[in-house]
Amino acid sequence: MTRFLAAALSTALLSATAFAASPWDGIYLYEQPIGPGAGGPQLFVNHKLTIGPNTCRSDAERYQTHETICCKALPSGDKLDVVFVSHGDGRTVNVHGVKIYDPNQKLFTLMRKGSAIDTEWAGYSRNKHIGPGDETFMKIKM
Repeated sequence: MTRFLAAALSTALLSATAFAASPWDGIYLYEQPIGPGAGGPQLFVNHKLTIGPNTCRSDAERYQTHETICCKALPSGDKLDVVFVSHGDGRTVNVHGVKIYDPNQKLFTLMRKGSAIDTEWAGYSRNKHIGPGDETFMKIKM
């Protein structure tokens, strides 16, 4: 009976640990200014990163952009490496049949700096930064 209780308790603790939220879990947003439009207002591409227990997804949308990337989130202390797995359709080429990323290629790293987050860009393809502001993701939802 003691072994059964110990096994049940051990299983319960492991299950709770396996489903515990990572401190990196949440939704992050990088609003990328890409310059003024023809009428003058600033144009943006929003890059939304969603991290969860079984989720890593990057969605880029707005000005002439609609792209989904399935990724892997690899936490290491105060850093989180985000690496390419596939495009949203499961293929390693984009909708135009062009290979932009290699599987397991690092796209960027998020780093905690106190209560702020810095982004170290790697292979993530995005238009050249033109407008003002920081080139970093911000956590917008837990």
